[in-house]
Amino acid sequence: MKQTACKDCGVIIDIKSFDNSKEYACPRCHSVFYRAGESFDLVLVMVITAFLFFIPATFLPIMTLNIMDQSHSVTLFEAVWFFANDGYLIIALIAAGSGVVIPLTLLALIMMMILPKKMGYDSSYIKKFYRMYEHLSTWAMAEVYLISIFVAIIKLGGMAELNLDFGLVSFAFFILAFYISLIWFNPNDLWIEN
Repeated sequence: MKQTACKDCGVIIDIKSFDNSKEYACPRCHSVFYRAGESFDLVLVMVITAFLFFIPATFLPIMTLNIMDQSHSVTLFEAVWFFANDGYLIIALIAAGSGVVIPLTLLALIMMMILPKKMGYDSSYIKKFYRMYEHLSTWAMAEVYLISIFVAIIKLGGMAELNLDFGLVSFAFFILAFYISLIWFNPNDLWIEN
C-alpha cells in the first residue's frame, strides 16, 4: 500500500495497488495527483527537437519590414534589444525571460533529470533538478512572446509591407515542441522503478 498527499487539499490518500499506467484523482477535491507520462525516450526526442528549432529561431529573422523601399529584418534577440534601448527594460526582461530563458532552462532540466535516470543513477541526484523544474514550470509562458509578435505584426501591417520570415516559423515550432515536452513529461515517473 502506498500513501500520498494531495497537492491541492492536503488529504492523505491510500493507494492499495499502484499502477503507473492509470490516472489517480483526489477523492476529496477531484484534482489529478498522478497521470502517466509518455516514455522518457519520446520526451527526450521532443526536447531535442525543441532545441533544434530554437537554433534557427534565434539567428534567422522573424520578420522583415519594408517602408519606402527600405527593409529591415529583426531577429528574436534584436526585438528584445530594441525594447531595452527604447527604455522598456522591464518589458524586455519579461519577454526574454518568459519567452526564451525559462523555456530553455526547463528543457535543459528535463534532460538533466531523464539522462541520469536512463544511465542508472539513483533518484537523489535528480532531486535538485526536480525542485528547480517544479518552481520554474509555473513561469513557462513562451506563447506570450509569440502572441506579442503577432500583435506587432497586426499593428505594423497597416503602416508598411511586412514579410514573415523563417525565424518566426521556427519559433512557433519551438513553442509547439516545448509544450509537447512539458505535457509528455511527468517528473513523478522518475521515482517509479521500471
